[in-house]
Amino acid sequence: MDTEKNQNYFSVTGIILAAGSGVRLGGKIKSLLKIGDKTFIEIIISNLKKAGVKNIIIILGYKADIVKKYLKEKKIIKGHKSINIFVNRNYNSQQLTSLRLAIKNLPSHCDGIIFTPVDHPLVKLTTYKKLLSVSQKNKNKICLPSYNYRKGHPAFFPKEIFEKILTEKLFGGARDLIKNYPEKVKYVVVNDPGTLNDFDSMNDFQK
Repeated sequence: MDTEKNQNYFSVTGIILAAGSGVRLGGKIKSLLKIGDKTFIEIIISNLKKAGVKNIIIILGYKADIVKKYLKEKKIIKGHKSINIFVNRNYNSQQLTSLRLAIKNLPSHCDGIIFTPVDHPLVKLTTYKKLLSVSQKNKNKICLPSYNYRKGHPAFFPKEIFEKILTEKLFGGARDLIKNYPEKVKYVVVNDPGTLNDFDSMNDFQK
């Protein structure tokens, strides 16, 4: 599905939240951990592109210069105007600060965002495609993947929610929006345990 070039001009920006320091990873840079020969961040960028997402925003923080250098050397961002990087200097704070930074830097025409933390590289391409397909038909809904009755990542938020993300007191992060506005949430059933699998520690990564 092409999220920009279709009859309804449905424009979605992908957001990868990769600012955290990964304290429980022993100082390793989470976005540069590898599955096979691909880093977490490469896998997610690839899936977003293959799903039809044209614009991608990456929020870096911890050791941002090293990550940027890697992406340039791999020619992942070199010459790609559709991929923009912003650095959250307050990267040890709540993840919501990174999401807000991304929203403040969205392109002028954006119907919604599909965002994920960088520690969810196991999400299947089919999940991205299904989530985008459902969100296009439910443009005013928060669309979340559901596996075994548990919600996970990535998540789609429509543009109507952006102002709430920027201005409301969300002590529990974006999860608070899901609690506060249940009528705006649509769950998308997927057969994908990767929506729940994150890597917060070396023990998680080595399993």
